[in-house]
Amino acid sequence: MIKNWLAFLLIFPLLALNACAQSDDINSADTQFLVIGKTANYRQDASGSQDLLNYHFFAEIFVKDGGHVTDGTLNNPGIDQMKFADHPSVLETHGGRYNNEADLDALYPNGEYMFTYTEENGQTLNIPVVLSKKDDGKTRIPASPIITLSQNGNQVSATGIDPDQDLVISWTPFTEGGPDENGFVDDLIFAVVGNCKGEKISHSGVPFGGGEHLTYADKQVTISKDLFNPGEAYQVSVEHAVMDTNYVGNVPTIATYASTSFLDFSTSGENVDGLDCTPLPVQMDKGQTDRSLKGTMDLPKINEQITMLYYNADDWDKAVDFYSKDLQLEATYDDEWVKIYKLTNSAFIGVVKDSEGGFHKPNKDSAVMVSIVSDAVDDWYGAILNAKNIKIEHEIYNSTTAPIRAFLIRDPGGYTVEFFQWMSP
Repeated sequence: MIKNWLAFLLIFPLLALNACAQSDDINSADTQFLVIGKTANYRQDASGSQDLLNYHFFAEIFVKDGGHVTDGTLNNPGIDQMKFADHPSVLETHGGRYNNEADLDALYPNGEYMFTYTEENGQTLNIPVVLSKKDDGKTRIPASPIITLSQNGNQVSATGIDPDQDLVISWTPFTEGGPDENGFVDDLIFAVVGNCKGEKISHSGVPFGGGEHLTYADKQVTISKDLFNPGEAYQVSVEHAVMDTNYVGNVPTIATYASTSFLDFSTSGENVDGLDCTPLPVQMDKGQTDRSLKGTMDLPKINEQITMLYYNADDWDKAVDFYSKDLQLEATYDDEWVKIYKLTNSAFIGVVKDSEGGFHKPNKDSAVMVSIVSDAVDDWYGAILNAKNIKIEHEIYNSTTAPIRAFLIRDPGGYTVEFFQWMSP
């Protein structure tokens, strides 16, 4: 972290100067807008009571229809570089989840964050977006909206929605919101409805795309009865988002401070030929850390555990002899830069030579990586994204140097823990 921070201090001024110099010349063909933000997420129950789920940091690159963006990174002197997961429409990267805003601010400080990514025509853009408390020291995250459901002009229970009537979703006033001082886009409200499988079936819209969207002055949305089946579970989220807007060249940018509330509701009647819902709805939004991608909070099975040890070239040869000859361990994976030796049916030691394929460089303090192998690495990734006080060291990826799909985190002592799944050659 310190080494990354020092290196970034050297290159960040150059990136910033370059970005400033080219900002007026940026003419993106693929970017709809960029957003970076800090959010608070809440779970609301049928009585209207709310519990805090987490505080969170995130950044997104929204891509125009027909556009293409790759190789996205986010940089700031106070954090390790974050990588965006490639996606055809919205590239995302996420920080940890925390119990309070102070912990969030400590790990993701306010200031300038640099978006760097490549568009389809090959041009690489460096675009800064600034998170700021505007010097008053107070939180800019708004109060959580309280959601109300109504049909036929009357408030209704979340556990008994009539599937033959339209549903009106309303919320407490967005008192912190207001018009945009720059005149680009006013503070936003997002209202999203999903089914029990976590699939979004209704969205109130996003800015800078030419379509309809909600702003701070809106009070409700109406969801058509055509979207409902009898006897099924649904979920709604309402987000209040205070925004700082800007343009860098022709690219709109947003720094946002938001609160989102999540509420489950269900329709009355008998479920005939509808969705086969799990007892717990599947996660619709990554802010729902009380939900998973599988409709259960049970963690996936661990298949194996491998401890990776790192050596320079000379010591690697000695380590290979030690584990293979002196200890007579069976090599279950044998490559020119890494060998894995079986300790038990589910525990292994990996001996890694200093190379491009290794995540660590050897050092006198004996760098150690603990690797956990699971056939459900994507499920683990979804579970870790929900966890509080865990930092993603490397987003999930398919390795180009080994037949694995993996992601990495840090434990409280600073050790790297890798989760990976073996892939077919």
